Amino acid sequence: MNTSAQPGEPITDLKTFCSQQKGFNLLGKFDVSWSNSGFTQKEFSVIQDLDCNFVRLPLDYRTYTQSGNWDNFTEVQLLKIDQTVQWGNQYNVHVCINLHRAPGYCVNPTTLPANQQLNLWTDTVAQKAFVNHWKMFANRYKDISPEKLSFNLVNEPNNVSEEVYVSIMKKAIDAIHEVTPNRVIFVDGLGYGRGLLLSLKNEPNIAQAIHSYDPFSLTHYKASWVEGSMDWPVPTWPMLSISNYLYGPWKSDFKSTLAIQGNFEPGTEVIVNVGQVSTESTLSIKAGSKTLLSKKFVCTANLGDDFTKIVQTQWGYQNISNKDFSATLTETATSLSFDNISGDWMTINSITLKNGETNKTYNLSDNSWGKKQNTYKIDENGNIKAVDGSDLLPFNDYREIVEMANQNNIPIMVQEFGVHNQTPHKVAVDFLADLSAFFRENNLGWALWNLNGSFGILNSDRSDCTYENYQGYKLDREMLDALTKSGTTNSSMLKNGVHLKFTQIRQKMSYFFVG
Repeated sequence: MNTSAQPGEPITDLKTFCSQQKGFNLLGKFDVSWSNSGFTQKEFSVIQDLDCNFVRLPLDYRTYTQSGNWDNFTEVQLLKIDQTVQWGNQYNVHVCINLHRAPGYCVNPTTLPANQQLNLWTDTVAQKAFVNHWKMFANRYKDISPEKLSFNLVNEPNNVSEEVYVSIMKKAIDAIHEVTPNRVIFVDGLGYGRGLLLSLKNEPNIAQAIHSYDPFSLTHYKASWVEGSMDWPVPTWPMLSISNYLYGPWKSDFKSTLAIQGNFEPGTEVIVNVGQVSTESTLSIKAGSKTLLSKKFVCTANLGDDFTKIVQTQWGYQNISNKDFSATLTETATSLSFDNISGDWMTINSITLKNGETNKTYNLSDNSWGKKQNTYKIDENGNIKAVDGSDLLPFNDYREIVEMANQNNIPIMVQEFGVHNQTPHKVAVDFLADLSAFFRENNLGWALWNLNGSFGILNSDRSDCTYENYQGYKLDREMLDALTKSGTTNSSMLKNGVHLKFTQIRQKMSYFFVG
């Protein structure tokens, strides 16, 4: 379908346009202090050579404004962005300009001058500056076709209601469309880009952008900027969409039991790898009504035998275990249950069932706060399923948002996803192969974070992969192939018992939220 447009013409099919975009985030003006080297023509030639057609430019407003004065634009810096837009046109790569650090908001807080330490969601001065920046870009690029250039208003909004957020975004949208009515504008969903905004569904030339970083413990393992990530267990893939929280009586609103139905023989060893414990908790494992294990954990300033790290917070000690605790069945059972029968909360990383030579480990991936546990069953192949027999797919939330977008005719695109370089390479590649297969089966355009760097396919500084010399870069060919050549159902998922047939599965819709 032809989606081409002249400067004054709209893109005729925005959903198709979004689905056709494939590319990367470029960080040449991402942060004024440590990522402000600018963009290069070679980046665009490489992207074209890789048969991709999209770049997102997450900008720090401080890189193109006078120091301490966000109302004063610096022409010499804006010319660098102009050049980038020209390279996009030259190499047939669509450019999407994004305010990653906008006046009044950034997902990565930092110390700013007092006159800029404002809140975009509540401060009219910040809102006026925000709209003014977009008005400047709208005027500057008013003659660029919407096929060549789009805008993404603000990166990963959070801690704001949809009503307030949309009202502010509409001010920027109106300012842009007053100058260029047909400019495509991407609006990030709330919850760090994890939700859809139904209140924007009928706005002309508006698409929505989602970010795909779940399971977060896999994509951001040992990311230095994520508190606690150094203590997460080494990620594996696949992971199951089961909550890893067990809430105790102190969290009575969330308290619930994880139950697994099946045929469990005498001699089966049940092993729980405990993650983190808040203050105190008691892990209870039962086979039917019989208690196999009741293990109390009390967090103090001492490691003792149960913990590997002391974590002191404003709520008290919340220590890290990452240790196995086990019990063995002495008789046949048809159900296993896992509960926290005292105290606050605890997490479990995995459950292993071991009987003779048979050893199955189930890794739990859902770390959503407050989500109650459920009942599951083990099928004849040893795979955990929902009680209705459906697979516990790791991309359930993404499927739900795609379904919601389709039902409401909302054009969407995944403008950020990726895996940090501390996650084992094979795990990262297998995960990205399955995720990208999901993107293709659901006609989702995408932009990897990033092209060149710790999440990227170039110069990622991974210590456990083989690089290919490519135009002066170190190319991770396996990751590139995972993104662009993996099949509709990846063998790693089949091998581990999580069979991904996305188009054959029907799920009830629920509100989509990701971290």
